Amino acid sequence: MVWHRHFTFKHPLFRKAKTASGINWQKSVYYLWWEFLRRHEGYRETCKNKGKGKYAKLYADFGDVHASDFKTWWNKEGRGARLFAEPAVPITVERLTKGDLEFLKTDWDDQAVLLIAVPLSFGKRFIQTLFSKLLKQEHPRRRGQRTMKQSRALYPIISQFNMHSLQFALDVYDLKKSNPKLKLWEIAQQLRFTSTLNSNEFGKRGQMAAEAIGKKNTMGVAVRRKLDIAASVIEGVGKGIFPNFKD
Repeated sequence: MVWHRHFTFKHPLFRKAKTASGINWQKSVYYLWWEFLRRHEGYRETCKNKGKGKYAKLYADFGDVHASDFKTWWNKEGRGARLFAEPAVPITVERLTKGDLEFLKTDWDDQAVLLIAVPLSFGKRFIQTLFSKLLKQEHPRRRGQRTMKQSRALYPIISQFNMHSLQFALDVYDLKKSNPKLKLWEIAQQLRFTSTLNSNEFGKRGQMAAEAIGKKNTMGVAVRRKLDIAASVIEGVGKGIFPNFKD
């Protein structure tokens, strides 16, 4: 029997731009997870100490995220699939072999695969009746009803997210980190937030100056929100959680 592992979200591609199950690696949520973990200062120290320190347990799974590029990190010893893929499931319905039974001892998702024993001494009609009854119990979904799937990955994505918003929050965090003296509204101006100052609003007095001040305040609030999001997500990846949003 052929067993297949899949990802809840599209996995990173390094040659193609897009497939049915994959996407360019820079647009993958798993790449973004890696990027946020690289911003975690405590984890950085553990990486410098070759896995020793407060985040040793997380390091045992994720390794040194600063030692190589994302492609190398993802592919090393099948790390990407090991961390983020769902447990293997068969791609069709067929008879199990002894080899399959050996595989099931270590890698089996009992929430996704139903294993049954069929006594071949029973009549076919009786077996069909018993199977139909068991299937109704174990697979109660009605026709047209969507299945609510809970991720069984070692490190699942825990909440809904917007890729653009997360990437933007990371860009804001990086700019502030590299230029700590920048004012919040200046960050919004550089990164071209929705609300920015136009050329006529710089250095003006009177009513125009008051309007510019109000816009700067709005821009600053927006940047602060992005910084808070980035800080929360960075804190979360240090716990093996992504994306972590605080209320």
